[in-house]
Amino acid sequence: MNAKFNATLEQWQSRATAAYEQLQPRERIIVLSGAAVLIVMILYLAIWEPLVVSRKQDIEALQSSRALATRIEMAASLAQSHSQGKVDRSATLLSVVDQTTRSGTLGKAPSRVQPEGSGEHEVRVWFDDVPFDNCMRWLGELQSHYGIHVSSTEIDTGSAPGLVNARFTLSR
Repeated sequence: MNAKFNATLEQWQSRATAAYEQLQPRERIIVLSGAAVLIVMILYLAIWEPLVVSRKQDIEALQSSRALATRIEMAASLAQSHSQGKVDRSATLLSVVDQTTRSGTLGKAPSRVQPEGSGEHEVRVWFDDVPFDNCMRWLGELQSHYGIHVSSTEIDTGSAPGLVNARFTLSR
């Protein structure tokens, strides 16, 4: 097979050389210039351009990975600060309830707030037609930030889907 290929290659080479020798000097310059341009174009398309494209993709992947790492580090530090148990117990229960209901988490002020006893250990809170999800978010905020939990609860459906009438007894 190798000998047959060499013979075919030699035949092709001798034909090309004979055809080249028959050309005029000006035509030879044009053929050589075209061959040089073809070689440069093949080198560019086969070697240089794939290298440049690959490098650009690597740079984009690196930037994406760095951005992801930054987001993960921020989320980890946020989770760590929340998991360290930083609970603010300095404010009274009644003032915490009042302050957090005004913060906007609920979207609506309570219809009634009543301290039980001295108001330092237990508070009753009534809501009418407040979104259920907002209630749960607010209760989670009270638990995680202030160490306040629900002692008792009554929840009824509100005037529209997703809204509830709720009564909570909160304590520390």
